[in-house]
Amino acid sequence: MNTQLMPVPFHGDTVVLVGQNNEPYVAMKPIVTNMGIDWNGQRTKLVEKFSSTVEEISTVAEDGKLRSMTCIPLRKLAAWLYSINPNKVAPELRDKIIQYQEECDEVLWSYWTKGAAVRPGAVTIAQQISLSKHRLTLLKELMRSRNRSMRDMLGIEITHLSTSMGLPVPDLDAIGTIEPPQADVVADFWGALLQLDTKGITYNHSKDSQLIALNMPHLVELFAANGIQTIIGTDVTNALKRCTEPQFLGMKAVDSTIRRTTTKCWVFKKPAQIQSH
Repeated sequence: MNTQLMPVPFHGDTVVLVGQNNEPYVAMKPIVTNMGIDWNGQRTKLVEKFSSTVEEISTVAEDGKLRSMTCIPLRKLAAWLYSINPNKVAPELRDKIIQYQEECDEVLWSYWTKGAAVRPGAVTIAQQISLSKHRLTLLKELMRSRNRSMRDMLGIEITHLSTSMGLPVPDLDAIGTIEPPQADVVADFWGALLQLDTKGITYNHSKDSQLIALNMPHLVELFAANGIQTIIGTDVTNALKRCTEPQFLGMKAVDSTIRRTTTKCWVFKKPAQIQSH
């Protein structure tokens, strides 16, 4: 007699298919105990109500000894499952019993015929791999991005994806760096220029009293020479391009009052309160 055991995962439990002469049987004790109901009582009911189909099938256990398992044909499992009234069991067992009634026989049949079972809506291995790759791509993008709004949007996507995959949400603030708020960056920059003003150092290349023309390499030299700890990095230049007070007008060739030659400058329109002085 050819006997084959197939352990089958089911919502965190393990149920057992027993193949005998190419026919699927179900080992009943694991199912009964998984559902939280009394095995002795259910075994008596099985023998009484399913006497024509119940079989004691002997299998070799992991310790090498012969074990007898009370089994019924898989095709009879649904009938036994629905013989249990969920309303007559302890409330904490009700949901699990209903879960077994609605899914267990179909899952076991899929394992018997296909070697696997996928619940409706469940993620396949291929989909899981694809989602993992997408999640990694989002994390890499978060690492590169310094823009606060973009990082917030990426964080929402990563959180949603991680949760749906059953993975912990990573510490998003620890991945990459966030650029300082634009207002802070601009304030620091113009504050550095104010320090040059107080020292009487000329930095405005424009002949037009209503404009401010700044040559960034020149400013770097002035900051360094005067001990001003301001770095003109990408975050600063990006913020200045969006600056509205004073308003950024563009990068233009200016007839410099400092160098007495045409110099490429960042040109801003002076605020009204400054123009009036």
